[in-house]
Amino acid sequence: MEHAPAYRNPHEDLAYIRRTLDAAGRLSSVSGRGLVLIGFLGLGAVAVNALATGAPWQAGAGVESLGVWAVCLVASFAVGVTSMDRKARRMGQRLWTPVLQKALWSYASAMVLGAVLSLAVLRAGRLALLPALWLGCYGAALTSTGVFSVSPVRWMGISFLVLSLIAVLAPPSVGLALLALGFGWLHIGFGAYIAGRHDG
Repeated sequence: MEHAPAYRNPHEDLAYIRRTLDAAGRLSSVSGRGLVLIGFLGLGAVAVNALATGAPWQAGAGVESLGVWAVCLVASFAVGVTSMDRKARRMGQRLWTPVLQKALWSYASAMVLGAVLSLAVLRAGRLALLPALWLGCYGAALTSTGVFSVSPVRWMGISFLVLSLIAVLAPPSVGLALLALGFGWLHIGFGAYIAGRHDG
C-alpha cells in the first residue's frame, strides 16, 4: 500500500489523495501472471482436444472432450483467485472488497448465461456453436468486469467478442484455432502486459 509522504506540500497531498481514491474504486488485484498461466491452461485444453479426444463438435468425439474444458475452467478459476489473492497481499490490500463484489456480479451474470446457453446447445445437438458461445460470453464477462478494473481487462474482453463474431462467420473447422487464440494467446498477451504495467 502506498504511504503518505512525510512533508505537507498541498499539491502532492492532493495528488496522493486522488491516487488513493482511484485505487480504492478500482479492482487493481487482477494478476497478469495469473492470466498468463490461465492462457497456458487454455492452450493445454486445445492440445488435448486436438491430439487426444477430438473437439466436442467433431463426429465421434466423446463426452470427455467436453470434460477437458470443464477441468480447464475449474483450474483457471483456482489460478485466478489464488493469483489475485497473492497480488492483493503483496500490495497491502484486501482481496474481498466492495469493488470486487460489484465486479463479480458483472462477471458471474455473463458466465451463468454462458452455462445456460451451453446446455441449450448441447440439448439441440448444435455443438459447433460452442466456440462462438464461449468466446462471446467470456468476452462479455470481461468487458463488463473491466469497468471496475484496469483498462487492459476491458480491451481483452472486446478482443474476445471480436473472436466470437469471427467464430460465427467462420466454418466449424477453425473452432479450436479460435479457442486457442482466445483462451490461450489473448490471456498470455494481455496477462504479460498487465504484469509489466500494473505491478504483476
